[in-house]
Amino acid sequence: MSVPAARTLRAIVFDFDHTLTDFGRWVDWAAARSAVMELYRAEGLDPEHVTRRSYAFGLFVALDAALASGTSRAHADVVRDRALAILEHHEHAGAARAGWLRGAGELLDLAASRGIALGIVSANGEAPIRAALARLGVADRFGAVLGRSTLFPPKPAPDMHREALRRLGVEAADALGIGDSPNDMRAAQAADILTIGVLGGEGSEERLFQAGAAWVAADLTVVPALLDLWMSAV
Repeated sequence: MSVPAARTLRAIVFDFDHTLTDFGRWVDWAAARSAVMELYRAEGLDPEHVTRRSYAFGLFVALDAALASGTSRAHADVVRDRALAILEHHEHAGAARAGWLRGAGELLDLAASRGIALGIVSANGEAPIRAALARLGVADRFGAVLGRSTLFPPKPAPDMHREALRRLGVEAADALGIGDSPNDMRAAQAADILTIGVLGGEGSEERLFQAGAAWVAADLTVVPALLDLWMSAV
């Protein structure tokens, strides 16, 4: 009989919006989308023919690729930076009003009491995320915060999760990934991180399990019990 190697939980890597906080609830995504579309219309693109994606970041990715194909990568990069600035401007409204989702504060306190390192990997902008964490009084608890970036491909690529682990100094086998979307699950799993999906965001129970979640929880209030099971099993 083979016995799997024991895991020691040393880090949790969270998604941000719909996982830890209600950040996105306070962002005017329709206005962000409209402003990004207007920017790319000025570049001669018809956004409705480029993509049917309605959310701001998915729309931006498709328009960026189309502009790079039609002009040059260098020109598209300049426009992309302006689009990212538009998204961050709107996201700062979310940073000013975001609050914890059920169970988040208690889970962060438990992690602190057990010496568990914390990280965030998100499709939101890093500056608004850090602004929200500072306003909530927990900026110093997160050793790695990675937001939307031109340096790393977005989820479901595992690159940002791997970079978060590198910054935290933790191996994938000793980490847990928590998020609300199938792409959160796919990215963490591709980085060899065990995953928990939480409901109430982008993914149903079925979709989260299909994307690789080891567990799916209604909210973060159940995660401490899962951590106790983890701790007692090693």
